[in-house]
Amino acid sequence: MTYALLQRSMTPPPIEALQRAFQRSDALSAADAVFVADDAYGILARDLPAEEAQNIAASLAAEEIQVDLVAERDLPRLPDAEVFSSIQFGANGLKFFDAREHGNEVPYHLLRMIAIGYDKKDVRVEVVFGDAVLRYHTTLAHLHFHHTPEVSGRTPGENLVQWLRLVVKRVPNVVLNRGAANLAGGGDIEHVEDFVGYPRASAFNEEIIWLLWHARQADAAAK
Repeated sequence: MTYALLQRSMTPPPIEALQRAFQRSDALSAADAVFVADDAYGILARDLPAEEAQNIAASLAAEEIQVDLVAERDLPRLPDAEVFSSIQFGANGLKFFDAREHGNEVPYHLLRMIAIGYDKKDVRVEVVFGDAVLRYHTTLAHLHFHHTPEVSGRTPGENLVQWLRLVVKRVPNVVLNRGAANLAGGGDIEHVEDFVGYPRASAFNEEIIWLLWHARQADAAAK
């Protein structure tokens, strides 16, 4: 069984502290610290043997960096994404349309997360339902709002922001990643890329998994 090291907050760990901790590791080196700090969007390391994960966690704790050891098999697994090109607010749920205008409506109460991120190539939009049982994906360049008369922005970016804020009004408890949270409040935003940047696609994906894992823990604690 292998393990992942999950941050307890989204605060990036100091590079110097990571370097000192990794000097006592066989799996990571001090040279890895810069990359790990830059990519610290919830998960510091993955697929570590149990003993190595425990050693690194202890070394990080000595540097006042607290992490959770989570078995890889217990992390949420994102399903293959259904690609959509437009969306509609239905009476009871969000309706997703593909490029052929085939639609599928999913109830609002199943909506778990919206994640938006720019990985220096595309503005990606991910919509996750339930405990990561259904996922829809698109990019801003391929997203249209002709099924959404409630949205009337001047640019695709403004349309995305308006749509997101309307979703949040309907489902206030929806989980938002850092990029979506940056867009959800405040004034008009035209160039969304300035607010939803991620260093690479892996950081965007790992933040989604981290947030879903925390949402799962919150659900379990509430039962």
